[in-house]
Amino acid sequence: MKARLQVLPYGWRLLLATITLGIGTGLVGIACHYLLEGVQWLAYGQDGSDLIQQFKQAGGLRRFLVLSVTGILAAGFWYVLQKHYKILSIRKQIDLVGNTDPVPLAHLLHAVMQIVIVGAGASVGKEAAPREVGALIAGRLGKILSLTIKERRVLIACGAGAGLAAVYQVPFASSLFVFETLGLGYSWQNILLVLASTYLANWIVQPIVGHAVLYHLPPVSWSFNSFFHAILIALLVTPLALVFSYLTKRASHKRRKDETILWALPLAFLVLASLAFFFPVFMGNGQVLAQALLSNQPIPYLPLTLAVKGLLVYLFLRNGAYGGTLTPSFALGVGAGYLVTLIFAAVGIHLNPTLGMLLGATVFLGTTLQAPLTAIALSIGFTGQPWSLTIPLVLAAGVSYMIRKRWEKKR
Repeated sequence: MKARLQVLPYGWRLLLATITLGIGTGLVGIACHYLLEGVQWLAYGQDGSDLIQQFKQAGGLRRFLVLSVTGILAAGFWYVLQKHYKILSIRKQIDLVGNTDPVPLAHLLHAVMQIVIVGAGASVGKEAAPREVGALIAGRLGKILSLTIKERRVLIACGAGAGLAAVYQVPFASSLFVFETLGLGYSWQNILLVLASTYLANWIVQPIVGHAVLYHLPPVSWSFNSFFHAILIALLVTPLALVFSYLTKRASHKRRKDETILWALPLAFLVLASLAFFFPVFMGNGQVLAQALLSNQPIPYLPLTLAVKGLLVYLFLRNGAYGGTLTPSFALGVGAGYLVTLIFAAVGIHLNPTLGMLLGATVFLGTTLQAPLTAIALSIGFTGQPWSLTIPLVLAAGVSYMIRKRWEKKR
């Protein structure tokens, strides 16, 4: 089979790899969707269309038991897996092309466990798993079709972007993510490969997942006061995002992988389980918290809630769990933007709270992802806002970018 494929002209092989990658990653997105819903149904019952209601109706004891048991199982799984196999990040897969190939089964099981713990309510994002599987598929395709090392690296980056598009239905933002976060060089060929793979993956998954946006809210209007609002949010939220970004990167770098994970990770789950017994808003990747804020549901002690949510993400990553920080960053940014807007309202400066939340999410995402354009596109894509809203979002992201660069120079 491989010999027959190699007879094809190189351009046709590259095209075949891109189309196959888009289709394959779309199917991965569908599998992740069903796996997540299946775990949530087994763990908490009822319909998952309203996640916070699903968690609440399950009852505090069930939430506590599910999270506690999940922590024990996840710790044992990752200890055994990492004792026998080396898990390569997407960046490592790109850098080691031609030298070291990831073990497919180990990485697939690793991705499945990430989805399982998010479905059970762990405080990490679900987007890392489909990105990693997309990169894995891309690496195998590049090798089977005998693509050059350069094109195989591009294809792995495309796979990561297509995985993000498939799980969140944001193909344009996912394309920007590939260039900004993974550092893929801008060229016409790279742009076409990225767009083709991300939009094809998104098209494949839509009949199952649907076209609905992740967070429902009416169109947000803006005015010249929004420019002042954007600058305020950037100045006050960026430092918080920098702290969160520093903590999560440090946690991932020092993640427990030895036998200490067997007690540390269950303890992290136990902390969350104890909180979730009384406050289900702390459960999950942040989607519950973000939707509650965006739909104007009251969150008591909001500053404390945001601080605890951020610390939970750190606690999980530091003590052995794997997962993304994209959705937690979005939720924390929404909360931080809303909090800043409320503070100014208390001193007589009244600004649009919904716009404040979107500005905060953009600033927080742009800082943690180090990708301001991706953050703008994600905030719009997640909430279905008109593209005219990019004007104040660009200002907030730009000011935040300058603050981050000055901070990085001083380190």
